[in-house]
Amino acid sequence: MSNDKKSQSGITIIEFSLVLLGALILMFAAFEFGRYVFSMQMLNEMSRKAARLAVVCSISDRDDIADLPEVSENRPVGFVATNLSIDYVDSTGAAVNVDNFSTLSEDDQNFVMSQVRFVRAEITGYQFQFFPLLSFIGTAGAISTPSFPTILPVESLGIVRPNTGETAGVVEDC
Repeated sequence: MSNDKKSQSGITIIEFSLVLLGALILMFAAFEFGRYVFSMQMLNEMSRKAARLAVVCSISDRDDIADLPEVSENRPVGFVATNLSIDYVDSTGAAVNVDNFSTLSEDDQNFVMSQVRFVRAEITGYQFQFFPLLSFIGTAGAISTPSFPTILPVESLGIVRPNTGETAGVVEDC
């Protein structure tokens, strides 16, 4: 009879270890899923803030928007400025070429600005990195995230109102 108790004691330890292992894996998976959802929300918010800044800032400042604290303060781990693209589009949705905008003549700048109707800020190419214990989920623990586009109609694009000398809602950092 004492031999049965010893073998039962060993089985209990093994059962407890297996149950504990399963519970820990579920707990880590729940934490990682929560972190993944939170990161997706942060990317969505970054896209929204970048689009909002792009409609009130000058076109020549578009490359600086990703580094502004308003946009990048809550970026997820592994996010780089190249994951955020800002495009200016016309009424048909086609991208307007705004490269070298600051070097154009005033007439050419006015022509380009007359074509721009919407601003599209999009997060692309971001790889979410899982905690190393759960890296078996994706290749090297990273998975691609969906793109997060935000499209807003243009507002001031950094143009100063001629009558008051005040900017039309321009953020100071732009």
